[in-house]
Amino acid sequence: MAELRDKTAILTGASSGIGAALALEFSKKGARLTLAARRLDRLQEVARACAGVVLPLAADLTRDSDRKKIVQQTLDHWGRIDILVNNAGLGIYGDVLSASEEDWRGIFEVNLFALVFMTRAVLPHMRSQGSGIIVNMASIGGLIAHSDKVTPYVASKHAVIGFSRGLARDLAGTGIRVLAVCPHLTDTEFFTASPGAKEMAPVVEKFKSFMDRPEDVARGILEQLDSDRLIVFPTGKPARAYEKQKEI
Repeated sequence: MAELRDKTAILTGASSGIGAALALEFSKKGARLTLAARRLDRLQEVARACAGVVLPLAADLTRDSDRKKIVQQTLDHWGRIDILVNNAGLGIYGDVLSASEEDWRGIFEVNLFALVFMTRAVLPHMRSQGSGIIVNMASIGGLIAHSDKVTPYVASKHAVIGFSRGLARDLAGTGIRVLAVCPHLTDTEFFTASPGAKEMAPVVEKFKSFMDRPEDVARGILEQLDSDRLIVFPTGKPARAYEKQKEI
């Protein structure tokens, strides 16, 4: 496991689910945290639950001004950026036709472009340090279509994996490592808060007993932060599902 004491990490999408669980785990290891999400009240709850020092920032990751604010305030407050966890994301229940153009553009704006441009915002600082870790939250859905009517989500997460592969090559030899994390279905409010949640409910119920807990996913991510692998499965389930899919 990577040494996190006194390391500075930015976590996006940190107000609930895997992001909140990651904040707690990073804090236990002594990291200094900047937590970013839209809901400041929820961020403050997470910050109070953390054992360490935390800077909570309300931000819309699709806005360039907010991304710059996160980076600048982190540097002003902590003096450096060691780790970026691009966790903010959303889901849409729909196929290629039932999902509107607005849905398609919206999910790529959050799941891919916010991640890309947040990465661009921190890279100059990591390059000047000669070190850093960029964690991009992909999904088992970025490797296999795990259900019907998740085409926009699957496409956006597949793009995250592609971006991570290219980024890792771009940064080879710089001291900056890239991880694309592919969790299995995880029991969070992601499924109830996403557009089309009512239509998704039967699918969620079907997989409920197989879902991972966010705290288990968070621990698995921390255990593999120093991994040399690009694609990281925080629990064993995604790897097994991926291998099974490849056999078909």
